[in-house]
Amino acid sequence: MNRLRSEPKTHVSVYVTLLLAALVMVYGGVTYAVYKNKQVRVDRLIDAAEKRIEADRTKIAMVEVRMDAKLSRYALKESLVQLGRNNLLSTTPEHVEVIKPGVSGERVAAIRE
Repeated sequence: MNRLRSEPKTHVSVYVTLLLAALVMVYGGVTYAVYKNKQVRVDRLIDAAEKRIEADRTKIAMVEVRMDAKLSRYALKESLVQLGRNNLLSTTPEHVEVIKPGVSGERVAAIRE
């Protein structure tokens, strides 16, 4: 009777199994942390790229606004008047000729004097 009480009741294989399970859990936790950090890093890179794209779109829009302002017919005429180089002639609707695309799709303009 004393012999049965003094012997361990759990087998060694149980301890080995518990040790392997603990190792698997630790490996899984470390792997999860590594992948989560990579995901956060990629998310930050994507956010930074989206911010740069939005900033570039804003810059492009501002350049287009400035170009439209400088290429405005009336602004050009006013700037030429201020520079004293206004030798532009006013045009009437009969001076305008509508040009339709040719058979090959090319646009050809004719100059009338």
